[in-house]
Amino acid sequence: MSYSEDHGPDTALTSKNGFGAGRVAFCAVIALAIGILCAISIWPMQAAALNQEGGLIETGSAAALLAAGVAALVRYRGISRFYIGVVCLLLAERELEADVYATGSLPYQILNGFDVMLDMTLVRVVLAVVVLGGVFWHGVPNAWQALKIRAPFLMVFILAGMLAVVAQGLEEISSAFGDEMTMVMVVRLFALEETLEMYFSIGILAAVLIGWPKTKTDETSDEQIAKDNMR
Repeated sequence: MSYSEDHGPDTALTSKNGFGAGRVAFCAVIALAIGILCAISIWPMQAAALNQEGGLIETGSAAALLAAGVAALVRYRGISRFYIGVVCLLLAERELEADVYATGSLPYQILNGFDVMLDMTLVRVVLAVVVLGGVFWHGVPNAWQALKIRAPFLMVFILAGMLAVVAQGLEEISSAFGDEMTMVMVVRLFALEETLEMYFSIGILAAVLIGWPKTKTDETSDEQIAKDNMR
């Protein structure tokens, strides 16, 4: 099913008024995010407490990805779009470390069980088929259509991907030059990396929700409202 069939011109949010209505909120969110990064850069040692394994930042990242995965599975129906929710859930599982929790506790058992299951060759093959098949069958052609109309959800997704690339770059820099850096600089890069990964997770959740497809009932209601306004 094509992007236009799922969303149509209304849900694509491509109109000037649709995107302009959220422009102020979008700019405010960006300003807030930049302000947080500046604060972390100035006070990295204080921010480090929130960026530890299993801390607030990592938990927030996992929660956003988990919410995105559940939302995608609920709303993006069909085998061709199943990969969207699967990828989000796999990213959420990657954010959570079983070793953070006490051995034998329920969170440890759940996460450790997922780790063992994902280490199985058969499971990896099935996931690879689902993800790669969905990307080539649905993702690439629909992303091209969304790019041509500059769909907001795709712009948010691209921005989130750029943040993930920057976060990975900071990790590589820290690994390569960590021995030559001061402790404060190492902590600063680590805190910035974890925060950018949280921004990535929130961006993925936002992209899923912005691209949330309308139900037939919603579309019928919108059409009725439009007709009433024209009278």
